[in-house]
Amino acid sequence: MSAPTPPAADAAPVVLTGHVLVVEDNPSVARALATIIGSAGFAAVPCTRGDEALNYCQSGAPVAAVIDIHLPDINGLVLAQKLREQFGPDMPIIVVSGDTSMETIKSLSHVGATYFLAKPLNAALLLSRLRELTGANRAAV
Repeated sequence: MSAPTPPAADAAPVVLTGHVLVVEDNPSVARALATIIGSAGFAAVPCTRGDEALNYCQSGAPVAAVIDIHLPDINGLVLAQKLREQFGPDMPIIVVSGDTSMETIKSLSHVGATYFLAKPLNAALLLSRLRELTGANRAAV
């Protein structure tokens, strides 16, 4: 991965707080989420498949992951569990889905999910949770 491009001279300074893995099967939604997360000073890494996300994580731990449940190659809950096993309890894993069934909600703690957001996503809430869970609020003070 290349280093992030510095902001333009007239742009407000951006404090990068680490890479956030964004795993969403819809490429347009993945890009939109990456843009939203990037606006908060994180370097978002969009992936549209679970295997792509796992391959990226071989090079190091992201500061957080935002994972859709329904992916084309692996269930997002299984991916969340694999990331939890690989990176331990400190990395925030936010699971997002339009599936708000009790079965899904009950399975979140079993796979190590830190937080759940229902689709359609509230961007302000997503950013608030990312900042809170990664300690970015404290780093910006």
